[in-house]
Amino acid sequence: MTHEYELLRYAAYFRGWCQAFGKHDSVPCKDTGVNWLFSEYQVGFILPSQLTRSLYREVLGKRGTPILELKARVARIGSFHFPLSGAAYDQGISAIQTILEQGRGSCLFLTSHFMYGTGTRIITLANKKPLAIIYKDIGPMRIRLD
Repeated sequence: MTHEYELLRYAAYFRGWCQAFGKHDSVPCKDTGVNWLFSEYQVGFILPSQLTRSLYREVLGKRGTPILELKARVARIGSFHFPLSGAAYDQGISAIQTILEQGRGSCLFLTSHFMYGTGTRIITLANKKPLAIIYKDIGPMRIRLD
């Protein structure tokens, strides 16, 4: 059964700015190179560096309402697609679904954490809005979970 959710996307006012992800548990997936991060009210993931630019363009672009599809162990948004696998994937999808089903205004934005290097950005899905002094609303996004 497919479930579809809508959330708000946020981008930093200035390039490179973002808030810290905070305290979390990390689950790396050696097969795909994805690092999943879990905390009480947010879930995030870090993709291999060669893939991040094309994903950011699709997720944080200001045109239209992007649709992220997570199905059959593949993430797809616009022209970007990436295979997902392993126990970390199952845990990540479960955490994403939990956040989306809480219905408290889910949000998507970039965060960082000192443990992953200064240039690394974490794609973060949370049920709390990011800091208004750093981020601006850039429109809605849809997520389809299969």
